[in-house]
Amino acid sequence: MYNIIILGAGGMGRETCEVAEDAFANNPNCQIKGFLSDVLDVLDGFEEYPPLLGTIKDYEIQPNDRFILAIGDVEGRRKVAEDILKRGGEFVNLIHPMAKVDKRVELGRGVIIFPFCHVGANAKLGDFTLLNLHATIGHDVILGQFSELAPFSVLGGATVTGEECYFGMHASVAQKVKLGNRVVISQGSVTQKDQPDDVLVLGVPGKTLRKIGMS
Repeated sequence: MYNIIILGAGGMGRETCEVAEDAFANNPNCQIKGFLSDVLDVLDGFEEYPPLLGTIKDYEIQPNDRFILAIGDVEGRRKVAEDILKRGGEFVNLIHPMAKVDKRVELGRGVIIFPFCHVGANAKLGDFTLLNLHATIGHDVILGQFSELAPFSVLGGATVTGEECYFGMHASVAQKVKLGNRVVISQGSVTQKDQPDDVLVLGVPGKTLRKIGMS
């Protein structure tokens, strides 16, 4: 029996809990144990959810624990995942039964795929990537680890991304585009050309506006 623990109990954590309840509903070997969050009052007013077990940093990992990374902030996701891995924790992939994932897709660890997503043939999703509602990954896409697609975002076939990229709601990337690390494609924006590290793309067609971080 695996005890599923959701890391993060904010809005993303509660949404992820719903996905987990559906995904593990018919799996007698998995039960949702609860949440971990460093904000101890985050579930106040949300009593219908599994319990808050304590803080992430203070939790003592048990042999049967399996973790799901439900933190929306891309940089924060990496820090928490690396902390849990360093302490010997193990992650599971979470795929909603109403997502369509081609059988030839290669998945890293700790991947989350929400309902109504589509992941095309021979795509590769790196560790701790997250696809929110209705996100689409085309064939042969390589999605770098810790990257996140917001609802209705699309990566065209053979797109290659770096790590920690974020695609806002309804963002689109044309086929065969290559993106660096920590690229953000803003909500509703479209990029049709390669992008370097640490940039924000905004508009249709997308324009590279400014640096957004430090390597």
